[in-house]
Amino acid sequence: MQQSSTFQIYNASAGSGKTFTLVKEYLKIVLISTDDFIFQKILAITFTNKAAAEMKQRVLISLKEFSKGKKTPIFLILQQETGLETSVIQKKSKKILHLILQNYAAFYITTIDSFTHKIIKSFAFDLGLSQNFEVEMNATDLLDQAIDVLISRIGVHKELTQVLIEYSLEKSDDDKSWDISRDLSEFSRILLNEEDITHFRRLSEKSLQDFKSLQQKLNAHQKDVIASMVAIGEEALQIINQHQLDVKDFYRSMLPNHFLSLIKKPESTKFFDQSTLKKRIEDRELYSKSTSEDIVSSIEEVLPKILKLYQDSELLYQQLLQTKLVLKSIIPLAVLNNINLELTSIKEDNNIRLNAEFNQLISDNIQDQPAPFIYERIGQKFMHYFIDEMQDTSVLQWKNLIPLIDNSLAQENTSLLLVGDAKQAIYRWRGGKAAQFIELGSENEAAKNPFLIQKKIQELGVNYRSYSEIIQFNNSFFKHVSQFLQNPSYSNLFLHNSGQEENELKGGSVSVSFLEKLKDKEEDELKYAKKVYQIIQQLDSKVSLGAVCVLVRKRSEGVVVANYLSENNLEIVSSETLLLSTSEKVNFIINFLKYTLQSNDKESLLELLYFLHKHLNSSIEKHAFFADFIDLELYEVLELLKEYNCNFDIILYHQSPFYEKIEQIIRSFHLQDTTDAYVQFFLDEVLAQQQKESSIQDFLDFWEQKKESLSVVTSENPNAIKIMTIHKSKGLEFPIVIFPCDLNIYQDIKPKAWLANNSDYFPAMMVSLNKELQYASNKGKEIYDERRAALELDSFNLLYVALTRAAEQLYIITEKKLHKSGLEDFNYYSGIFISFLKENNLWDEGKNEYIFGNINKKVMTYAKEASCQTQETFISTPWKNHQIRLLANSSIFWGTTRGEAKEYGTFIHKILSEVLTKDDVVKVLKKYYQQGELDLVEKDLLQQRILKIMLHPKLQKYYLEDVTVYNEREIVYDQQIVIPDRLVFDHENKVTIIDYKTGIPKEAHRFQLENYARVLESLKYTVLKKVLVYSNETVSVEEF
Repeated sequence: MQQSSTFQIYNASAGSGKTFTLVKEYLKIVLISTDDFIFQKILAITFTNKAAAEMKQRVLISLKEFSKGKKTPIFLILQQETGLETSVIQKKSKKILHLILQNYAAFYITTIDSFTHKIIKSFAFDLGLSQNFEVEMNATDLLDQAIDVLISRIGVHKELTQVLIEYSLEKSDDDKSWDISRDLSEFSRILLNEEDITHFRRLSEKSLQDFKSLQQKLNAHQKDVIASMVAIGEEALQIINQHQLDVKDFYRSMLPNHFLSLIKKPESTKFFDQSTLKKRIEDRELYSKSTSEDIVSSIEEVLPKILKLYQDSELLYQQLLQTKLVLKSIIPLAVLNNINLELTSIKEDNNIRLNAEFNQLISDNIQDQPAPFIYERIGQKFMHYFIDEMQDTSVLQWKNLIPLIDNSLAQENTSLLLVGDAKQAIYRWRGGKAAQFIELGSENEAAKNPFLIQKKIQELGVNYRSYSEIIQFNNSFFKHVSQFLQNPSYSNLFLHNSGQEENELKGGSVSVSFLEKLKDKEEDELKYAKKVYQIIQQLDSKVSLGAVCVLVRKRSEGVVVANYLSENNLEIVSSETLLLSTSEKVNFIINFLKYTLQSNDKESLLELLYFLHKHLNSSIEKHAFFADFIDLELYEVLELLKEYNCNFDIILYHQSPFYEKIEQIIRSFHLQDTTDAYVQFFLDEVLAQQQKESSIQDFLDFWEQKKESLSVVTSENPNAIKIMTIHKSKGLEFPIVIFPCDLNIYQDIKPKAWLANNSDYFPAMMVSLNKELQYASNKGKEIYDERRAALELDSFNLLYVALTRAAEQLYIITEKKLHKSGLEDFNYYSGIFISFLKENNLWDEGKNEYIFGNINKKVMTYAKEASCQTQETFISTPWKNHQIRLLANSSIFWGTTRGEAKEYGTFIHKILSEVLTKDDVVKVLKKYYQQGELDLVEKDLLQQRILKIMLHPKLQKYYLEDVTVYNEREIVYDQQIVIPDRLVFDHENKVTIIDYKTGIPKEAHRFQLENYARVLESLKYTVLKKVLVYSNETVSVEEF
């Protein structure tokens, strides 16, 4: 039977059974369809991998239970809505379950990112991408690489150097570090924002000179504007004087003082709501009531001209502000533009595409393709679409999906189901836009509908998660919150859509605590953690600590709470406590890597000795133990450690692959006596980096960048307190929630906005989104107000998510923040809570604890046993015992034609660059031998060849102790860089240039040395000789 298409939207508040509804609607389609393979034509899109896995699991479990005849709650609802007999559902479920498992790849419950990647892969050729391009999920790594490349060009690229110096000086002027590396790393994240990408693409063709030219024009314009403001001030005062008026004739001299300020301090003159003059002008209160009629008459006569001049000064002030904002942004924007160019280059060179750019690629190249063509390419046509967390779907993602969905809905027996809650939109920084879902989920006839079929909107009104007291508190509180949102649609969201119906769970409690500010700074920082601890101590002793979750706004807040609870012997689970960097064993491995890389790194040596003294249970006094080792060389340290049964073979270490190096450290220092989750997960990271052919230094750099995020992935501990951020808690629920927080609602870190520019060449410029922007222009005011409204929604949405996680007990801890007048501060959460209590006639300034419901009711959650097995031993064997032959580095480029030429030449250059005299040869070759880059035969062969060079009759004098030598030093002159192999200066500071070559002599070699000589002579050095040294089977020397 053919059915018309449907477009269903569910507004699903917290705990209202959103996932249950999605699964129910999915099962309804597969059960009533005559096509047993209909599941292949359903695309269910979720926001996270975890949500996708949960929905898949629920669908499969439900089908399994149905096939066994279990009449679960969802079964009974489906039977009622479909009218299908029990036997039909049972038989159909069994068949569909079998087909899904046999065709699991076509079970399309996936994330939006995975689906966009599938489209990109299908259109790779059309987009000019290779079929084997790699997807880089961690865009920040590539950004940091781009920044490193940019900074490396300082001193080489003149214009870029000047721009980076200006940028650094601007940071210094703002009382920030002149070291721009970290600042650029944070600042460059803007390049990943969907809303900013389009603007940067327009700037991609702009050169540094273009930015400098704009800067010069704006500087000139700024001077003209200031001059015009001064002229207006002079003209207005001249008019006043000509009519023999005194400045005191005007109300508090305000109007004349304004023009006087324009003359003396035009840039700091106050306009608009910065002073009360604007209000006086609007109300025509420019002179007092006691002013004589003659003076009033004179004032009224000059007012039209003066007020016109005032209006002109307002316009000039707006121009001045806008010019200043753009001028301040030019240098940062020029730097960002160049980082973007370097990023593009890195992506192209390495065949990489960022996950963050897929949506833009689809929008630019694929969106306008006919939908059937897109379906054909991706190999599947979908008839039914489910989109979860619609409020977090970005504008571009939704825009890209519309053509595909529209094509499907144009046919019968198709559907679209959207589920979301604009009150839980907390990912605006990822491109999510709550306003998009608010409009889609609105009954208002003016609300946009991108499809031709009528939408049906349904509220999931019952909260199945929380007890009645929590539901009642949140209903009342968030209705109160609605008055603090300036955007009408955001305000209505909380006023009309935050109320939820209760379920059968009666009781529960909410506690609101206010903390006084403490004089001692350290104590004040700990007061939230102490209050959390106090609340936990007051819980019933039978309550499992696993029932408790502490929600925090930022990771740093979680660290403070986690540390305090751990110090007080409470078991906790948080991302911070599971960081690999908290493991002593992992830190020992890192310090050992640093020490073997730089044997003069005494700090790393001390750190690893500190660990070993404890780990080895040494009976020697700690400082005496340190003293035995601290002045020894690396090989001496390792030799002495053998007395402690730590047998570490440094030569084997340097010859081993990177992963085996780490396992050798673990075995040699007995870190593996019992299994250690931190070490195991650390080894996973080591393996991943080895596959990228990372060196030790590469890995250490990677560790420094990622150590604050790499953590153990563990199963849940049912008897430990959970500590997590609000963002991570989304979609979860806990019996007891403790929320210590007092957020500044309008806090925004370095906000930026794109402001239209008068220049056609630069149609828009990215400027700081500060208070000045609202005075710069009407558009600036609009942008400023929109940002304020967005911050309000973000802050109250975060609060909504936090307060709706609790099932039975909710503890809110906030600051007692009051003005001297006793009024609350509405810019903070605490002020909103105080305002709520006042509205309900509950506020008492002498009271800091408020309780709703019965807080003494026991939570029916008791201790559980962990249902997991622990591996007791760490399994590790040396790679040689695996009977697998591995190619060492040295064997890669020896014994081949290419090896005898290019690679041999490169390697001998490398060694000679580290040799100053013949006494250095043995030491340098020994190092490369120990690192596995040479075997014993190769080491002896190279030693003979290098000594042939140094003992050559024409060259001996250049390798003596009494000459000054510079090997491979960069010389920058006239925007070019030259790097001679060896410069030898005699006592008169005259220089001989030596360059090493392999193979046959070429004329180009002479030209290269002639160029070196010209550069040195231009720097006022006298060049004695230019020497070409050819190192083959024999050594030949050309001097000229």
